[in-house]
Amino acid sequence: MSSSKYSSGRNPMKQIGNKNVGYRVDILKWSEKMDLLAIGNDKGEVILHRLKWQKVWQLPPPEEGLLVRGIAWRPLEKVMAIAYSNGTVILINIENKEEIYNFNVKSDITCMNWTENSKEVSVNDTSGDAINNYTTFLPPLPSLNSLSSTAKSCEYNTLKFYSKQILNLLIIGSSNGHVNLSVFGMLSCCELDVFQTLKIHPDEGTIKEAKMSSNFKQLFVVVQRGGWLELVVFENDILQRYSTSLLNLAIKHAHILGTMTYISDTIECIVEAWETVLLEMDNKLTKYANSQTEGSISADFLELLMFGSTSPALEQFLLRDLTEKGLKKLGNSIELSYSTIQKLVVKPLHTAISSVFYHLNSLQGMISNAYYYKPLLGDVTNEALINCGSFLIKAYELQQTIDTSTRDFKIFFRWLYIVIVRLMDETLSEDSSSVTQQEINYLAEFLNNFDANYHESMEEENSISEHKKRKFNLERVGQYLEDKPLVFPPKEDVSNQWTKLQEENECLKACPLIFPHNENSSLVQQHHQLKSSIERIFEKPVSVIGQDFKQKSMLSLRNDSLDDFQQTVTQMNVEDCNVSLFAMLDSDNSLVITECNPSSMIRSVRLRFQEKPYFDARLSALGDLTFKHIQFYNRETLSVLLRARTSEGRSSSYFMQLPLDRIWELLEAVPFVSNQIVSDANGGGSCCRVVNAYTLIEEGLLKLLEGMDAGKIAVSGSRNMASVVSESQRTIRIYDMDPQEEEDDLLDTSRDNSSLDNSKESIQS
Repeated sequence: MSSSKYSSGRNPMKQIGNKNVGYRVDILKWSEKMDLLAIGNDKGEVILHRLKWQKVWQLPPPEEGLLVRGIAWRPLEKVMAIAYSNGTVILINIENKEEIYNFNVKSDITCMNWTENSKEVSVNDTSGDAINNYTTFLPPLPSLNSLSSTAKSCEYNTLKFYSKQILNLLIIGSSNGHVNLSVFGMLSCCELDVFQTLKIHPDEGTIKEAKMSSNFKQLFVVVQRGGWLELVVFENDILQRYSTSLLNLAIKHAHILGTMTYISDTIECIVEAWETVLLEMDNKLTKYANSQTEGSISADFLELLMFGSTSPALEQFLLRDLTEKGLKKLGNSIELSYSTIQKLVVKPLHTAISSVFYHLNSLQGMISNAYYYKPLLGDVTNEALINCGSFLIKAYELQQTIDTSTRDFKIFFRWLYIVIVRLMDETLSEDSSSVTQQEINYLAEFLNNFDANYHESMEEENSISEHKKRKFNLERVGQYLEDKPLVFPPKEDVSNQWTKLQEENECLKACPLIFPHNENSSLVQQHHQLKSSIERIFEKPVSVIGQDFKQKSMLSLRNDSLDDFQQTVTQMNVEDCNVSLFAMLDSDNSLVITECNPSSMIRSVRLRFQEKPYFDARLSALGDLTFKHIQFYNRETLSVLLRARTSEGRSSSYFMQLPLDRIWELLEAVPFVSNQIVSDANGGGSCCRVVNAYTLIEEGLLKLLEGMDAGKIAVSGSRNMASVVSESQRTIRIYDMDPQEEEDDLLDTSRDNSSLDNSKESIQS
């Protein structure tokens, strides 16, 4: 690489803010797109600040006691990924801190990064238009807020959160030695067991960093074990070859994911509408039923229906517990509840299931294009299509059950109202309608099932716990909303001609094109079956891509003086040169900078603070320098935090912008073998060049951090910003790395308009 592309220059950084915080700063990440700084603290919180310390929002951990393990900004988008110590990863919309998606890698997370493809994915198959033009064929999902007061305000169109033609991968390293890759942070596409490949026991190693090359061909994993720091290079062909297919598959996954979330929220609204109103009715009937002998409930109500006579207990229940006003209130409430459930089933649920069915069929069409998609998926959509059809049938069945229950309850409450008025020796109002003979037949069947309801509820509750209160279920809708088989499946309609046709033709009944009707399954069970079968569809890429990764090369760094030093690794893709740069700080006096090219050839150089050049008096005044922390600022510069100690024992901190033009000239190739070892024990020999770091410090590169014992840094070359955290991790300084002249600042107020005045801060120049 030509060194003319780089310039050293001076270090004009200017402090614009200083803040003492009431927590320990664990993680700092600058946004590459906006003047935003994300902070993860020791309380498991993530706090987002603007440039001049205006707080945007504060997000608590999903569970108490969790710590933030990683923060990653999705490239060029307003989405942030946050990783926690229990393996949970959530994607957050930074505009309103709402959760977009979450998943769990089932192990503590050690690192997390986002890698974006350097170019837009070229659409070289005909499925792209069909995938993106689904709105031509599908109606929008109805708003749940207009149908249910308990509905959550949620964004179901996850496609709005990413650029459709730019593929990016979220890379997560776990404490169990696994590296997980997911497209857009949503579609898991690979799980690689690095420790198994390297024959490392999980208790003996830690994944320090995991990144990918911008063309997705190479995966770089930095592993620490004992006194070794190892850079392992894996290669694959599938991610690069099928990038278009994977992008389209991720888009289709997002369609299905958003719709399935909408279905889950719809079912939740249905459950809440059912439980709220029926609780009081069930409790009253349960109290009455518990005071009666088994089998007497239906007999008492039927006797009242046939002969007009009541037992003393039933009369007391009707006049004192239920009452005329209570009956009217319950009747109106249950009718309103069933009306709400009916609306949720008829419109949102049916529309969403039909949308999933459409997307599954289009996914099956994609798989028919064997060249582009079959290597990633295979034939795995049939089960999901069958479950989706059965789910739709069950939704229609629930709709019919609601119709029947609404009819029976109206008759039941109208009849009870007449009974209560007569027991009170009052006259019925003229507008009170009588009960017809057909309605009496429905009512008799409804009353006859009372004891069956109660008996079934007793058996169920007793099987769980003898101490639990037994519940009396009066209606049939609730059984569809529980994750267990139906207690009272609907009776077979002998007049149904379709059923007769299937019974008379075995070949038709066994036809795979006809979706089965699972009579004994609840709506929730069918939903879970559909969800599980969809998850199995998208499990195939994980194994296919994971098996394609092969170890290509490895660079092992040995240093016996690690002790308690916090090793640091930072990585950067240089896209126009098609190489990846790594800077690895393996001790306070050893910085290794490594380049890996597309052929997985490695060039490396080690920087050490050795004897100071005698001709440079400036360095003598600094004291002895050691490395503290590093991070790539941009492709021209490596930001380095240094610690200086004088012979008198005083220490100070320096910030250095190290130009990379000299580094490119110093890199030397490491012999290409399967296990490349760079020995540097106690400053011993090495098969790569060792350079005295003092010789790279030019005038103007160092910036003294006055009055601060610095511990780590976070920089952003695209925003020209840097932040420095104190050794105590409770003070943060913000620096502008490219300050403008004061006259320019007066003319350009765009930056000031993006954040609040920081007059309350401690600002030092």
